[in-house]
This record gives sequence, C-alpha cells and structure tokens, in this order.
Amino acid sequence: MKVAKFFICVMAIVMAGMLIRHKVSIHQELNLGFKGVVQKVTYSENKGTPTITVNNINYSLHNSIDFRHMIDVGDTISKEKGVVLYKLIKKGTDKVLLFND
Repeated sequence: MKVAKFFICVMAIVMAGMLIRHKVSIHQELNLGFKGVVQKVTYSENKGTPTITVNNINYSLHNSIDFRHMIDVGDTISKEKGVVLYKLIKKGTDKVLLFND
C-alpha cells in the first residue's frame, strides 16, 4: 500500500512538471515574433523539431506542431507575436504553408 501511494505521488509530481513545462513552452512561443529568410535549419533526431536561423537569430520552434521537415534554407517564414501560427513561403514559388498548434 505504501508503494502504491509513493508511486501515485511520484506520478503526480511528474505530471505537474510536464504541465508546467508545456505552459512555459507555449508562453515562450507566444512571445516570439519574426519574419525573414531561413538561413539555416536543423531538425532534432527524436521528434523532428526544427531549429531555424532567421535574421542571424536562432529559434527553436514549437514541438507540438508537425512541420513535416518542410522548412528549407531560402524559404521565407513569419510568425506574429501573440499567435501560434507560422506562415512559410517556399523559395522560388508562391506556395504558402500555414502551421499552427
């Protein structure tokens, strides 16, 4: 019985930590605002989360949005502050892709 209570307490703490981390991540995401040409892009191995360089600034993009490895160097990307919506214009085309949470 003590083991079960301990396990429940540990799980509650872990879940609370995950929830707080998610809320902090969303808050940080909302505070981002940028527009420009993608100078560099890398994707994490585990989730494929992109990190991009725009205007010589690195941005780690939200890991709950599936960008499907569609961001390439030379594309134009923008995100307004206060909104979790990314607008991607593919290089050399008029093709516009929208990504949101």
